[in-house]
Amino acid sequence: MKKILTAALMMIIVTPLNAEIKFLRGPLAEALQKADQQKKPVMIDFITDWCRWCDTLDARTYSDESVADFMNASVIPIKIDAEKGEGTDIAKKYGVAAYPTVLLITSKGEEIDRILGYAPPGAFLAAMQGYVKGENTIGQLTARVNANPTDASLRYMIAKKYADRNDMLSAGQHFKRLLELDPKNTLGHNEEAQFTVAVASLRSTKSGSPLETFINAYPQSPRHREALFTLIRFFSSEQDGENTKKYFLRYIEKWPTDASMMNNYAWGCAERRADLDYAAEMAKKAVELASNADEKASYLDTYATVKFAQGSIDEAVTLEQQAIDLLKNVPNASMTPNEESMAKFRAALKHSSPN
Repeated sequence: MKKILTAALMMIIVTPLNAEIKFLRGPLAEALQKADQQKKPVMIDFITDWCRWCDTLDARTYSDESVADFMNASVIPIKIDAEKGEGTDIAKKYGVAAYPTVLLITSKGEEIDRILGYAPPGAFLAAMQGYVKGENTIGQLTARVNANPTDASLRYMIAKKYADRNDMLSAGQHFKRLLELDPKNTLGHNEEAQFTVAVASLRSTKSGSPLETFINAYPQSPRHREALFTLIRFFSSEQDGENTKKYFLRYIEKWPTDASMMNNYAWGCAERRADLDYAAEMAKKAVELASNADEKASYLDTYATVKFAQGSIDEAVTLEQQAIDLLKNVPNASMTPNEESMAKFRAALKHSSPN
């Protein structure tokens, strides 16, 4: 009996606490080659250094025994940092713009489907099992929609698939058709549909009018905030400072303590070398509103960058040093970006100083 108990205890001790998916870390070409040899699809887990939900996916979902067993047996899994090396081009190719995004592709690189954002073990496993079998994929849904073009439920499902791919033009087209099929909002998706149609129109026409119409039609909608944020981000990317500030002012009037938005606006102004006085005001306010040392250091870096763009190099150095000093007391904080900024500021200061 003692030997049996001892053996059982040893089994408990050596059994791993968490399962593990055997992710590749090399080039995608290697994963595609293995997929072709083993007749399996490739699962790409797109990550970034700053993506906390990516860490949660690792800790809660990938460590689940059922998920790990299925993934290891059925796919060739690979992790790709979307902001490093070939990962930047791969993410761009597949229209990946949010993290985590988990992509299932064929050995030829053709997308089968994807999971956007964090998914708990049960939902993740169910979706992947379906995708591997070719169920509920965008290809299957396209065939079903073509066979049943007036089915509003199917139309919503495929619209969501395209939205998850950041293909807002296709998503907008399907959501527009949904509005025609369900004018009385029986399914309850019309607000989402109108929002997506407006975003698609913004990208194609570069006009903010459709999103403004949405905001006026749904003044209490949770998407009101997202609509203004979308307008700010879009016009900033278009280097349209006038419209960027217009929608930023509307946003801050409604959410006056959003330090993150103030910081983002100030950083964009610094990059464009535009509206720097107001950008400095917003950066300073963001620093004052910061809720923790890590956040404050990030906002100080932006404030320093704005001051540098204004030509106030001494102030930029002082602010950046404050950020670095704060980060010294933040566990596991990376100071590399701040140190790089400081080196740039000091080099400019030295160059501007008389011999």
